[in-house]
Amino acid sequence: MTVQPNEPRVDADPLVRLFDPGQRIGWIYRDAEAHRHAFTHPAPVPLDVPEMLLNRARAARLDTADRKGTALKVGGGLAAFFLVVAIFAGTIGLVLAAVAAVGAVLVHTLSGGAATTADQKVEQVRHELAQRYQHESAAWTHAKAHFEYTEDQRIRGLDLWGPLAIEGGNPRLDVFGGSRRSREGFLTVFGASTLRERPLIVLDLTQAQICRELSVLTAQMGAPVDVQLLPSQQTESSILDGLRPDELVDALVEAVYGDTAEATRASRSMDSRILNRLCDALGEDVTPARIAAGLRALLGDLDDSGSLTRAERNRIADDLLTDKNKDQIRENLLRLEAFVQPLAQLGSERAGRGPGYLTCLSLDRTTGTASIELLTDLAILSVARRLSTLDEQAPAVVVALGEHEVQRRHLEQLARVCEWRGAQLTVMHAHLRETARDMIGGGAVAFMRLGNHQEAGVAADFLGRDYRFILHSLTDTRGESVSSSVSVTKGTSTSTAVTEGFSRSWGSNWGTSSSSSYSGGLGFPSSTTSGSSDGGSYTESENRSTTKTFGTNESTSRTEGTTVNTSDGTTTQRVYEYVLEPTQLQALAEFSLVFVERGPDGSVSTRTAVCNPNIVKLERFSNQPLAALPLPPSAAVSPQQPTGDPGRPAPALPPEVSAHPVHEPQPTANGSYGANGSYGANSAYGAYGVQPGAQQQPAAWPWPQGAPPQPPGSWPPQAPKR
Repeated sequence: MTVQPNEPRVDADPLVRLFDPGQRIGWIYRDAEAHRHAFTHPAPVPLDVPEMLLNRARAARLDTADRKGTALKVGGGLAAFFLVVAIFAGTIGLVLAAVAAVGAVLVHTLSGGAATTADQKVEQVRHELAQRYQHESAAWTHAKAHFEYTEDQRIRGLDLWGPLAIEGGNPRLDVFGGSRRSREGFLTVFGASTLRERPLIVLDLTQAQICRELSVLTAQMGAPVDVQLLPSQQTESSILDGLRPDELVDALVEAVYGDTAEATRASRSMDSRILNRLCDALGEDVTPARIAAGLRALLGDLDDSGSLTRAERNRIADDLLTDKNKDQIRENLLRLEAFVQPLAQLGSERAGRGPGYLTCLSLDRTTGTASIELLTDLAILSVARRLSTLDEQAPAVVVALGEHEVQRRHLEQLARVCEWRGAQLTVMHAHLRETARDMIGGGAVAFMRLGNHQEAGVAADFLGRDYRFILHSLTDTRGESVSSSVSVTKGTSTSTAVTEGFSRSWGSNWGTSSSSSYSGGLGFPSSTTSGSSDGGSYTESENRSTTKTFGTNESTSRTEGTTVNTSDGTTTQRVYEYVLEPTQLQALAEFSLVFVERGPDGSVSTRTAVCNPNIVKLERFSNQPLAALPLPPSAAVSPQQPTGDPGRPAPALPPEVSAHPVHEPQPTANGSYGANGSYGANSAYGAYGVQPGAQQQPAAWPWPQGAPPQPPGSWPPQAPKR
């Protein structure tokens, strides 16, 4: 079915900004405060009086004190001296004493001028320096206030949210994980920006209709939207449009077998031969209903569908195969009829439908695994074959996979066709397991929340590991040692000395003497006396002495010592660990994703984004790439990143934005789904400054015109309230 394009409503949106030029998968958050520059001019400090002036003043005071002391001493001494003189000299002494005292006083009084002048000079300089400091401080405060005001205005003018674009038009993108709401938000953001550049085909195989939001927004923008619900509205499906009979046969056989174990080459070839011969018998009018009727005719079953005329039925039943051949391939016929019969009405009421600029093939909530899997494979193969035969520009393709596994062969075939035609392919995998795990790395990759720990581990392994320096251990050692020693020394000494001595001496003496005595004056002696003497002596002595000495000494020494030592240290270790830990992927916010691109050299580039469509309602938001800003000098080198670390820091996760989805549109009085009152009217983003009732003229560009669209019917279907 085709959704009726509504006239763009300007009273509901800023959501029309989702269609701004530039393909994006979300928005990057930039912390503007991290780019705030600090006022680096140092604050003035009060200056001290130059030391030279202080020394001069100090020298002047010392000189003055010395002069005054000398004057008092000299004057006082002279006055005292003259007072003593006055006792003897009278009045003149008193006069001189008075003169000396007056002179001392004058010298004492007049000696303080130099010191006073020096102190006044110091005070003058101190006052000038204080005034200068006050002036510079006021100027610095004013300059700082002006700088901070200017910086605050600059920071307030920076956009906080900018687009995460797919650089270079990456032809392949795989998205893994996420909840129903986050996947719907991603499809809305990515699909709206893609539609601005090219047509889009969405294969919504989730059975949750995550393409609903995008289809309604696109219809409000005036674009032809073709939404096909399978299998409930398969009569209006375009899966088989443009397929030749042989292409239809190949698609049916591939859908029937897929990658099952019984898909032998012989069985596939047999089924292809049966269907090709049947299509040749049906002529130009080949439809699933006529193929199913022809298979029943070959089986000999009654058919009241009216898809075949009696002549066609008889010719197929009697002339197409012999009875022996029918018996041999009966199992094949039964299998083919069982698979084709549910598709009998596929596309039967499609005639007259125009092409949609946005085409959504969406599985509804109808139960039945066999029919759902068949339609899933058939839809993928049909899109691949239609892309290979298109002459015009190939549209972009988004495949949103659900819980049901899709055959890997079919996805790889679609990827090959898209690569050959230059069509951009985006595959949204609900889980990272089996087929998804085998296909990871075919192009750019985005990870949303992965709740399962094994899937998160696979994603972390894909991101790889890198070397980093981390803090390994902290060492804090404190020690104290106390030593004490006491020593006592006692000693006794005894000494004995014996001295013996012997001496002998002898001697003799002799002499002659004469004497004369004079009297009178004539000089002649009056008498003369003479005599002689002779003698000798002998001495002998012997001595012996004994000396004994007793001594006792005692000494005590005491030594005490205390030693305190303290050491602090840190140890870093080079480790090889995940670029992004699995627990971080499990803890991602609902609308957050990690976008991964691998360079030609194998290097991994990771960026984080938020794919919530309500981001466009924020004030500080832009769909233009955020301009690179220089970091403040203080943040240019992170102190947590050691110099020489070859490691790459793990990507910082964006802030968790309140996970309010875009509200579902409500039907108006005439049954259409207008924009009034829908899409986030009660959103919690009002705290970010969204102005209620803000109007913005939606961007208009020439949508391709197709056949007149049909009435909207029952789309969008009612869904449980979120």
